[in-house]
Amino acid sequence: MFSIETFSLQEMTELSGELRELGAGARTQEEIADRIVNNLYEDFTVSKDGEKAFVLVRFFVSLPYKDLESPLKRFVESRRGEHEELRPDTRCLTLLATCGQKEQWCDRTKSREHRAIPIDSPDLATELPMVALLCKQFGIESNSFADVVLTHPERSSHGVAIVDSNVVMDQDQATFNVFFVPDALNSPYIYAQEEFVKPYGVKSVLGYGGILSAGQIFAVIMFSRSSIKREVAQRFKPLALATKNALLQVPQDKIFDLP
Repeated sequence: MFSIETFSLQEMTELSGELRELGAGARTQEEIADRIVNNLYEDFTVSKDGEKAFVLVRFFVSLPYKDLESPLKRFVESRRGEHEELRPDTRCLTLLATCGQKEQWCDRTKSREHRAIPIDSPDLATELPMVALLCKQFGIESNSFADVVLTHPERSSHGVAIVDSNVVMDQDQATFNVFFVPDALNSPYIYAQEEFVKPYGVKSVLGYGGILSAGQIFAVIMFSRSSIKREVAQRFKPLALATKNALLQVPQDKIFDLP
């Protein structure tokens, strides 16, 4: 077990090794992603009471529309406007695994809003602005994130135009990184304040992501019920490389678990 308040360099090295090994024997990226979110959810605690640190942990990967499962294709189509083009190569940020304190948060198919979001959609800037910033930094977005929130401020959280990229911790890193919001309450970067942040006591939000291949990224997001220090958040950066190494242990066309 690791304390989210005191997560050390030695513990970071230990956890990186654990995550790399989670790709062993897996058949699909979904299987590995599921192992990773469960590992993170179970491994981190809050020092004062020993309870789980994270309310929710989610794993996203970007996929072309043509590679989505049929239910996910229908989900994306239902969110698309009548005159908005949806091409086979339209990249969609896709929920691959999820684990949290409620039963429905442990099944990706039960997500009401985040099952798959086209990266070129303003919805991404509205609902997952941290990941949108990460996409922007990695250079795989179709539309400018800044353009979306500046020209459509109603699309951003609380009507605030979100252009501060300090959420992404290392501005010079273009292959893997950490994104971090130390104070989640009333932050324009965190969606669903009334429905999620306040009732479940989310204090900080931490995530990491990286590039798997040209045009494909992954991102892990953790919602913490304990405040996280910036120096602790920095120690999650090597976990991005460990997660990538785990994912690359299966062929990249083996994405979803088949029923």
